[in-house]
Amino acid sequence: MNTIICHSFPAWDTPYIKSTLELMTRLTKENRVILVDYHYTWKDVFFNRYAPKKRVMGLANKWRNIKTNFGTIEVYSSPPVLPTNWINNQRVLRLFNRMNAWVLKRSIRSITKKVNPEKTTLINAFNPEFGLLTQPYWKAKKTFYYCYDEISGTTWSGKHGPSYEEEFIKTADGVICTSQHLKDQKSKLNENCYLVPNGVNLDVFKTVVPNKKRSYTLGYAGAIDDRIDFNLISRLAQSFHLYEHHFFGPIKTNLPQMPANVHFHGAINQELLPEKLNMLDACLIPFVKNELTKAIYPLKINEYLALGKPVISTDFADLSDFEKLISIADGPAEFIALTQKEIQYNNRLKGQKRIEFAKKNSWPDRARQFNKVIHQSD
Repeated sequence: MNTIICHSFPAWDTPYIKSTLELMTRLTKENRVILVDYHYTWKDVFFNRYAPKKRVMGLANKWRNIKTNFGTIEVYSSPPVLPTNWINNQRVLRLFNRMNAWVLKRSIRSITKKVNPEKTTLINAFNPEFGLLTQPYWKAKKTFYYCYDEISGTTWSGKHGPSYEEEFIKTADGVICTSQHLKDQKSKLNENCYLVPNGVNLDVFKTVVPNKKRSYTLGYAGAIDDRIDFNLISRLAQSFHLYEHHFFGPIKTNLPQMPANVHFHGAINQELLPEKLNMLDACLIPFVKNELTKAIYPLKINEYLALGKPVISTDFADLSDFEKLISIADGPAEFIALTQKEIQYNNRLKGQKRIEFAKKNSWPDRARQFNKVIHQSD
């Protein structure tokens, strides 16, 4: 059996939907999968309530064999590293990162002792800084970089991440991207670039019976951060003043003053999300249009469609794959008009077409595409 080692940025214990974790759990059907968990910092040890602190500190077994619906995934917790987000000086950052890589050296060696390098593929999941600096310690036949966002737009790595990413991509055997825009950009650095878009967890959404009654509610699911066009939300809420507007997802930015019919609920469990979205008359993707959002293939779009919901989105990225199923607006006025149109002309046939489309974009299908890419030259 082939082995996949995923050097992950997303944490296993996160309560949010992450494409890396969705893919890796499903890849256990045909591979042995070892997930090297997010490298928690000493700051996380004291302040992050989701951090597996005993495991990180060596007070509990660093290895976890976790049974999923698809197979068993092995999760490894490495020792805490020094936080580096506060560092502005490039030389100081390099020094700290080398120290962190040295801390991880022993952990990496303990992992590689358990695998056959000739049958092992290393996946670095959006973690280029550690990917580049720990590269000499890994033993794998091939290395792929999994890129699902524009790193220059991230709060945690926007300053220094792009330079590390550029160096790392040039050394990788291949790059797997979640959007066409990312693929186009990364192809300039590595000709072996592949597209595997995000999927949808149909197991969670298929049990929900579509709500056919109008509820006079609109909503969005996903992170509440700098991607959100709050001005658009405010104008929409004023135009649809008889509607309640619900936003479900972790709040990662300061919220501006909003009309009274706009509600931010914070993060909710994935299993509860379908029920919340099912009550909406239409689902929204109110993103601003910039270099960061241009690279996004939104997770939520297939989740909305899996429930048969009308979807209205700004034209923040290339959404041509969905243009026959959703409404795409180029400004607030059109967004408001299209929302009214989608609600007014929604019907059962349209809902069924959306559901059938989403079924073709399931995570098992994406995992098969991913598996084919990394093993195509074996």
